[in-house]
Amino acid sequence: MNIAPFTSRDSLGRYYTDSDISSLLVSLMDTAKAENILDLGCGLGSLSFAASLRWSDAKIFSLDIENRFQFINSEDKNRHHVVGDALQFDLPKTLGMKEGTIDLAVCNPPYIKPDWRDEFQQVAEQIGICKYSSITKMCSSEVLFLAQMIRMLKDGGEAGVILPDGIFTAEKFSSFRQYLLEAHCVKKIIQLPRKIFKRTEAQTHILIFNKSICGGVGEKIELRAVLGTGKLSNPVLISKDDGIHRLDYNYHSRLQRNSKGLPQDCRELQETAVIKRGKHSSVQIKKLEYASVHTTNLSCIDASFKLEGGIELLDLDQSKFLVARPGDILIARVGRGFFKKIAYVVSGFSVVSDCLFVIRSDKKTAKRIFKFISSKQGQIEISELSYGVAAAQMSMKQLAHIKMDF
Repeated sequence: MNIAPFTSRDSLGRYYTDSDISSLLVSLMDTAKAENILDLGCGLGSLSFAASLRWSDAKIFSLDIENRFQFINSEDKNRHHVVGDALQFDLPKTLGMKEGTIDLAVCNPPYIKPDWRDEFQQVAEQIGICKYSSITKMCSSEVLFLAQMIRMLKDGGEAGVILPDGIFTAEKFSSFRQYLLEAHCVKKIIQLPRKIFKRTEAQTHILIFNKSICGGVGEKIELRAVLGTGKLSNPVLISKDDGIHRLDYNYHSRLQRNSKGLPQDCRELQETAVIKRGKHSSVQIKKLEYASVHTTNLSCIDASFKLEGGIELLDLDQSKFLVARPGDILIARVGRGFFKKIAYVVSGFSVVSDCLFVIRSDKKTAKRIFKFISSKQGQIEISELSYGVAAAQMSMKQLAHIKMDF
C-alpha cells in the first residue's frame, strides 16, 4: 500500500484523511455486518466512503460543522448527512437517532482545544470517565469526539479512529488510557508515519476498539506501525497494565527488543546519574542578566561544549536556578530532532532553560553516558522514547529509565 500524506491542517484543526489511510483503517476492523455507521467530523467523507465500500448495505450517518461531504447523493437512501456541532450534548437528537444504537463508528477528529462548555461535563459523565479523571484535565476535541462516538455506539459496537500521539503516550492522558482499557476492549493500535500530513510532522495512530466489552484475563493488545514501505510491521503484543503507561508501537517494540539484547547487569540511567530540568522558560532566559544556555545554543552532538559564565553562578539560589557546570551533559527535551542536541560541558557555567535536561554524575560515568546517548543506538533509544503530535518531546521519567550497560 502506498501511503500518501494527508492534506494540510485547516483553521479548525482538521487534517483530511487520505483514501489509503481510510482504506487501511476500515480493513483493520473486525465487524462482519453493520446496519448503520457513524462518521463524526466527516470532512470530505473519505472514511465514510471507505466504510460504504466494505459495508455496502449499511446506512451511513455523517456529521460535520460544514457541508463539505463529497459523497452525498440525494437519491441514496443509505446516506444521512447533518451539518452541526459534534461536541454538543444533544448529538443524538441532531443525528435523529437514539444514543447507543450505532453498530460501527469511524472518525478523524480535529486536533484543537475547544473553549470549555458545561455540556462537556455531561458528555463525560454519560460515558463513565469521571471515575478515572476530571474531563477538565484532558479536555481536547479528540477526547470529546471519542467520547461522543462511545455514547452513540451500542454495547459491542466497534470504533476505528485516528488520534494524535499524546493520547497514547503522554502522562497527562494515562487516566484516559486506563478508562479505555478497563471499560472497553482495545484491540489494535497502528502507529502512522510522522509525515503522513503535508507540511507537518504530526504523529498519529489508528485506534480500534469495541465498546463496553472487556477482554479476558491475559488478553493482549496488538501494536503495529506502518513502515516506510507502506506495509504493516510485525505485531508487538502488550498487556493492559503496560498500555496504561504507553500505547505506542515504537516505545514497546524498543522495550521488547532491549529485553532480549541487553546484558543482565545493565542499569537505568537514574541509578548512575542525577537528572534535573532547567527552571526558566525561554522568555525568562532571554531576560536574565546571567550567562544562560537554551536549546537554541545546541545544534548537534558536541563533546567539548563551552559555557560562557563564571563560577560565581554557583552562588545563585539553587531552588530558583539550575546552573550547568563542567562535566554535565546537556540534552534537549523538546523540539524537532531534540535527541540530536546533546552536549558535554568542558568549561564554563550557565543558567539552564527549562527546555534542557542536565545529566550529572562523576566524570568517568558521565563520559560513558555521553558516549552511549550520542551513539547510533543511543540516538535510536531516545528518539523512540519521544512523544507529541507536532513538536516531539521526552519526559524526565522516560529519560531516567533508559537502560545502559555500565
